[in-house]
Amino acid sequence: MKTARQLSAFVLLIAGSIAIYGGIHLILDPTGNSLGFPFYLLNGTIFPDYLLTGWILLLTVGVSSVLITICVLQKLSWYSFLVMVQGAVICVYVFIMMLLLGETFPIEWVYLILGIALIGLGVLQNQRRLIVEAQRRSKVQPKQKRK
Repeated sequence: MKTARQLSAFVLLIAGSIAIYGGIHLILDPTGNSLGFPFYLLNGTIFPDYLLTGWILLLTVGVSSVLITICVLQKLSWYSFLVMVQGAVICVYVFIMMLLLGETFPIEWVYLILGIALIGLGVLQNQRRLIVEAQRRSKVQPKQKRK
């Protein structure tokens, strides 16, 4: 359990750090040149530039990953659910970017792997938490007297 929690925090920090870096670059340079994103990829999409996607990346993946890492490190009772949700958010974000841009980049595949890993780690920790709570409840219940 401790290893899965530490691995979750590590993956969240990696995903959050990359998202914060990328989001800030997309906000400061909405053309995408600083990250090597060709501007022509946005033709035919609802986005005139990478500014809005930078903010979305920064907030939904970057900042939330850092906040969820804090929840994981403080061992809040529902942190495993947050880890699963963050993994799903990352996967949805990557799928939308792949569909909108029409091309794939290596960073998208890295993020997809990180998202799937977070979902798996969250499920693993949630299953373990449910088992531990069930065992704890079964030991606490007083024995009933037979009549």
